[in-house]
Amino acid sequence: MREIISGILVLTGALFSLMAGVVILRMPDLYTRMSATTKATTLGVGSILLAVAIYFGELGIAARALAAVAFVLLTAPVAAHMIGRAAYFVGVPLWEETVVDELRGHYDLQTHELESVCFPELELQLPGLQVGRLRIPDRTPVAGKTLAEIELRQRYDVTVLAVCRGTYTIPNPDGDVRLLPGDELILIGPPERMDDAAEALKAGG
Repeated sequence: MREIISGILVLTGALFSLMAGVVILRMPDLYTRMSATTKATTLGVGSILLAVAIYFGELGIAARALAAVAFVLLTAPVAAHMIGRAAYFVGVPLWEETVVDELRGHYDLQTHELESVCFPELELQLPGLQVGRLRIPDRTPVAGKTLAEIELRQRYDVTVLAVCRGTYTIPNPDGDVRLLPGDELILIGPPERMDDAAEALKAGG
């Protein structure tokens, strides 16, 4: 009976591993491949290790096999998340038929930190535009300049909706507002120009 259960688990693990290989070939972009293969390989490896634990039936072997299963369950999703996150930041494109990008506008454009505030409704009303936050670094030539001097709208088609300064927010700021280190700008503009604007602010305009 033990051999039968172990055999079934090995075959199940092999099937999941085969599915992971097929997914890599069939899925259209990195993100869907990462998601599907992580689940399939985790189940495949887990099934095979459980088969090992059941087949040998020894406490030492079973403990090591179960520890390996726990390790895979904990590390595989985290590793896939980090790889996918890094790919998103360096601009690996989504599948051309992707309908919703739920990360868009949720990250600080410069620090890549996740923001608790997002603007999905505004982006739905303004298709083709991205809303995001950008923090003015402590050491940057931009600090001390006015919005008129950095010319984000003229040079990058990016508009500053508000300047957040501590607990105080300057809505719809005019060109005379002077930027200070630590200020957060709420920007809106074409997605392909937002990164350009962020790099310009980092470099000093």
